[in-house]
Amino acid sequence: MRRTTLALSALALITTLGACGTTSSDQASTGNGGDGQSQSSGSEQTFHQISGLVSQTSNTMDGKQTVTMKMEIEGGSGAQGSMMSAMGGQTCQLDLAASEMSCDGAVPVVMTEKAIYIKMPGAAQSGKPWTKTSTGSAGTTGNMGQLGSMRQYSDIESMLPEGSSIESTEQVTLNGEQATKYEVVTDLSEVMSRSGNSVKGAYELFQKQGIEELRKTVWIGPNDLPMRVKTVTPKMEVMGTEVPETTTKITYSGWGEPVDITVPPADKVQGA
Repeated sequence: MRRTTLALSALALITTLGACGTTSSDQASTGNGGDGQSQSSGSEQTFHQISGLVSQTSNTMDGKQTVTMKMEIEGGSGAQGSMMSAMGGQTCQLDLAASEMSCDGAVPVVMTEKAIYIKMPGAAQSGKPWTKTSTGSAGTTGNMGQLGSMRQYSDIESMLPEGSSIESTEQVTLNGEQATKYEVVTDLSEVMSRSGNSVKGAYELFQKQGIEELRKTVWIGPNDLPMRVKTVTPKMEVMGTEVPETTTKITYSGWGEPVDITVPPADKVQGA
């Protein structure tokens, strides 16, 4: 897959805005109860070493240049939790070949290699509902540094870096399709000592918070493509604000299918 900062920047920004919230439960998502009902068979092959899982999945993803991702975050409390619930889920379409992304939800976002466009609630009254920020601006760079771990959702090598290990596997049904469910633990000390700088940056914030490991659940379909990733992030402090433990879920669909991404015209963008 063409490695790009597209998903990193947009997803980090969306998270900063609190634009992802609790939506449907796992039971409603799977149609089989919980995070997938156990079955006797799933993907054609099951991996027990993280290197084999990453290599095979990455090779398959290389042949797909488009995907749709539904984002959900469960957690938060008080005003923060209320904001997340009000914002609801965000569904993003990615075109990796064109380096473009479009996210629909309470706060629509469009991103290209050069700029992020955000449509804030109530801004339509001005006739120019979109704001534009250069992806090279200081503010955007800061968001990427603080929330760089969001890159993992479009890059399997960042999602499951060196220092991760598979604790267990299970054959399940997810959304009516067979899949292999992997429980993965990532040792942050191992990541920082063994992984490249681009991956280290995505996990640096967690280590600075004294977090020693992160846990992920990854569902891989019989076509060796990700179907869902669930990450549990321990409680930590970000920019002086305490963030409770959160569970982030990304559900993938439409690998290789056409996507519809429209960059806002200049007459709809403030300051353009």
